Amino acid sequence: MDIIHRNFLSLLRCGAFGHQEPIEPMSAWKWNRLYHISQMHGVTPWVYDGIKLCAGDFFLTIRPTLMEQFQKSALEADQIMQDDNEEQRLTNPLLNHTLQQVMENEKDSPTLDLLICIIRIARYILTQGINMKHLTELGIYLHTTRDQIDYEKLTSWIKKLRMGKIARLEAALLVHFLGFKSENIHFAKAITNKETLRIAEDFLNSSSQQAADWYFTQGKNVFVGTSNSGAMMWHVRHSAKYMSYYPSEAVTNFFSNFAHSLSHIEE
Repeated sequence: MDIIHRNFLSLLRCGAFGHQEPIEPMSAWKWNRLYHISQMHGVTPWVYDGIKLCAGDFFLTIRPTLMEQFQKSALEADQIMQDDNEEQRLTNPLLNHTLQQVMENEKDSPTLDLLICIIRIARYILTQGINMKHLTELGIYLHTTRDQIDYEKLTSWIKKLRMGKIARLEAALLVHFLGFKSENIHFAKAITNKETLRIAEDFLNSSSQQAADWYFTQGKNVFVGTSNSGAMMWHVRHSAKYMSYYPSEAVTNFFSNFAHSLSHIEE
């Protein structure tokens, strides 16, 4: 992990969890790059809070113009109401039926909310990679509601939804990115081996823009093409790479996204 990402994660943890970490010295160009990374991952408000918390650090040398950008972007992000409470569904019909039953029987509860957080991240992993905003929200939720969670019930739901492997990956990402202790994660066992570390680095360095660009259009001829063939191939490779972490959902998820992309074709 390079110095930009190390400082990015340090400031993200500082802002999200309120504890100060040492900052490494960087050039103005690298600080500007860090700003763009925080924007790309949708976590600028937390990074900005981290900057304010670490204001006394000798190596926190950010130009006033960039600080103004951080402040403006953080305020704008706070004002945007993101619809993260959208209905959660799985593309596998059997698994989705199980999920809807759980949601119907449980209604509103901290345990169900945590399950929804885990499912949301799993869906992003299969299609785009890790969403740092959602992972940070999961970390904050675990910190603030840990005593209200029925972990026995939660783990039984994860088993019914066949999410064991991808839940363990999410737990490992909490350890690697957000500094959690594995013994403090109770919904799955966090195994941080070489494979999970490689995946974490892959997620951190990839851009979700490739996934966002993957849609189909129809030109003058009868053939269907993509607006970004490189993005399409990235999506195919990405889906294949992480299919083993949630195989019962990954296949239907891929074809569901493929079918959704066809809706962009003009009739």
